[in-house]
Amino acid sequence: MWSYLRSYVIWLHEPEHVARFQRYFGVESNITRQPDVIPSHDDSNLNRNNNNNNVSIDDDMDKKFPINGVHKRHSKGKISYDSNVLDECIGEIQHSHNQNEHRGDKLSGVDYKITSWFWYYFFQFGAALGNEIFYILFYPTWIWNVDGAAARKISILWAFFMYIGQATKDIIAIPRPASPPVLKLEKRYIEEYGFPSTHAMFAAGIPLSLVLLSYQRYDFNLWLGLSLAAVVCVWVCLSRIYLGMHTFLDIVAGTIYALLLVYIMFPYVDQIDDFQLTHSFSPILNFCLGILLIKCYPSLKQWSTARSDTTVILGSAFGLCSATTAMHQIGLLQRPLTPPLYSIIAPNLGLCVIRTILGMLFIYATRQIVKTVVLRITCAIYGLDWKNPESKRFGKVEMPYYYLTYFAIGFNISFTCPLIFRALGINRDYSYTEL
Repeated sequence: MWSYLRSYVIWLHEPEHVARFQRYFGVESNITRQPDVIPSHDDSNLNRNNNNNNVSIDDDMDKKFPINGVHKRHSKGKISYDSNVLDECIGEIQHSHNQNEHRGDKLSGVDYKITSWFWYYFFQFGAALGNEIFYILFYPTWIWNVDGAAARKISILWAFFMYIGQATKDIIAIPRPASPPVLKLEKRYIEEYGFPSTHAMFAAGIPLSLVLLSYQRYDFNLWLGLSLAAVVCVWVCLSRIYLGMHTFLDIVAGTIYALLLVYIMFPYVDQIDDFQLTHSFSPILNFCLGILLIKCYPSLKQWSTARSDTTVILGSAFGLCSATTAMHQIGLLQRPLTPPLYSIIAPNLGLCVIRTILGMLFIYATRQIVKTVVLRITCAIYGLDWKNPESKRFGKVEMPYYYLTYFAIGFNISFTCPLIFRALGINRDYSYTEL
């Protein structure tokens, strides 16, 4: 039995399945000649790195950068690990358009071509549902326009899933599918390990948790909600296969891992939320716990965006929770007069649009101001050039830069923006959606 299970696991990890999936949906190789050296792929060794993407880090977390600071997939421009995923998707689309328009240009530096743009956009959008652009849109929209209590509890689960998932990925250290034969359409996460897929963990755990939390509060068809959650999960997971970032083993493992964590964590999320609301010192505890978790994050064997992304998630989640504690302590959150279940009432779409636009402008300003101030101060303390993008890859700069910035963003999403909406008279009905 164990021999059969092991052979099945190795079969799921084979990169040729990913390459076949890509070809079926219109991603073809743009290389007309054989490369000088083809990396060998050892099927029995899941930890073998077949992507030639080693970037080492010493004990002080100081990075040894590639000579040109450029990923070889695209010959033009450096990878910006501070840009959001939307910018990177647009950049990938521009690269692909350029290589399709100039197929005879051997210097384009792009090793794939797209033959079906429908599937390209379909899977790019699906992958974006598990990326930073979704986080930025989901939490403000849900807190400002739908249900603050559900969003707050989801943020707790989100931090739990993603921290454990990212740490597991860096501890196990199984690389992404080998290239060739797989074509990598996304460059931002190229240096991260692949197993388990944290996108699959997010796609399996967060929609399911949102449906279960909402079902505790609102009267709606549970099976319809579960069906939609399953569709989102499959969409995101297959999108990661299409982009060449994961094997089917990574996806299956990430999905099972997330469902296991939901089973373990979900019964305690209400207790954690009650603690956040009723203890006035919880914002300080949140802030310190986030720093402790970042410090305890596994030492990376190669530089990647994993630690910075984890820091962003922790900062955002703890900022959201801390803001809610402040709102409750000053008496702006009150218990509903009647217990659940509640009927779903359609919001005023005009006010939703106004709140979203004003709030996003305020959050954007917060991000730009805080990250600039924090970067300049930390670089001044350590004698680094704040204009050099590589300075942000030092652990002593990276942690405060991302953590403080996104803690401030999370706090303003859940505290400052609702106060502004109340002052302007455009706030939504908070009578039964906050506690």
